Order: sequence, then C-alpha cells, then structure tokens
Amino acid sequence: AFVHPSDFPTLSDFCFVLYHQFVPCRPPNTALSRRKTKLEKWDTLSGLCCKYCSKAHPGEGYHKGMYFPLDLEAMHDSSSSFAHNVTVHAMTCQHVPPEVKDAMEELQRLAAEHGVTTKRGAKQRFMKKLWERLANYYPAASK
Repeated sequence: AFVHPSDFPTLSDFCFVLYHQFVPCRPPNTALSRRKTKLEKWDTLSGLCCKYCSKAHPGEGYHKGMYFPLDLEAMHDSSSSFAHNVTVHAMTCQHVPPEVKDAMEELQRLAAEHGVTTKRGAKQRFMKKLWERLANYYPAASK
C-alpha cells in the first residue's frame, strides 16, 4: 500500500482512509497510446488502482478506478483533478463496500462539523511522498 502508519499524524483521517482504498498497479499498454510519455518511463510508471475494482475485474488490462499521474504537479496542483477523481471514485464505486463509504462520509462530516483542517502544506508533502512511492514501486528493468 502507498499509505503508511507513519503518514497518519500528517494527513486528515479522511485522506488516510481514502488512500487505503487504492493499491499499486501498472498502466496497461492500451493507456500508452493515450498518454504523452516516453516508453522508457512507462517501464517504471505505476499508478493507483481501486482495490475493489481490481478484485471485481481480475486480469482485465484497464478498468475504472485506475489512475496514472505522470508527474508530481499532476498530483498536488490545486487545479488538478487527481485528488477529486480518486475521492469521487471511492465514494461512488459500486464495488467499494457501503461501510467504507459510510466511514468516509462520516469522517468528512466530522471534519466539517468541527472545523478540522490539516496543517498548511501537509497535503503537498503527502503527495510528494506518494509520488516517490509510486515512482519507486516498480524498479527499472536491469539491462
């Protein structure tokens, strides 16, 4: 998993639970034609995949719930849709158990109700850690 226990004090409870719903995955070859990236980078690129979708679609090359950010800026830029997309997927995915969705909704409600916010820059620091974990998950093939 990409979220470690050491991340807990630096993330909102919601984000901690949210990113636990995703597992590492390799991009399928079909995604290569849609992305503007070098083939060499593709060998080590990893992404996030909804763990419930991956169980529901074993062996399928590509399905909903797969995300392959190409760089750090794509992950933490406030104008980016990455964080929004993974959140919407987890909250609306038919494969995510209702109790997980309920827990995430409750965490969002409690945070809003009590005015809980993470420290300034915490999300960017976490996205940097997540990017490093993604970048190093699949090592480069030895030549």
